[in-house]
Amino acid sequence: MDLTTLQHVVTMTNKIALSTALDNQADVKIVNFVWYPAQPATLYFSSVKDSAALTTYAQNPDVAFISVPNDTAVGNPYIRAQHVKLERSEKTMAELLPRYLETVPNYQKVWDLIGPKLVVFELKLKDLYVDPGLGQNKGTMHF
Repeated sequence: MDLTTLQHVVTMTNKIALSTALDNQADVKIVNFVWYPAQPATLYFSSVKDSAALTTYAQNPDVAFISVPNDTAVGNPYIRAQHVKLERSEKTMAELLPRYLETVPNYQKVWDLIGPKLVVFELKLKDLYVDPGLGQNKGTMHF
């Protein structure tokens, strides 16, 4: 599996189903994310700063996720990972906003409504399963 394949799959999604657990209570949220080819082992997403999710993230930063393909994606391409380290980012939403606007349709509406309330998190990848779609070679990338 190579970076070109990962980049191709990421262009067909902008959402992940993020799975967390706290006190034996599993939870999953759909969140928008952004990714940069120059930093392939990191996904960025945001959460509202007074959200209950922040407590879960702080108390159990071991998460799993799977991407949600865009409606137009053919062959059900996705990425997924387990035991991903979730941590608060030093980046700000203002820094990431151009990438969100480039890759997430209608993100300007989100930004206009809650932009100042968002804080950035990073998902630090060690192993990432990449499935480019039906009939194509799939595999695990190691970072």
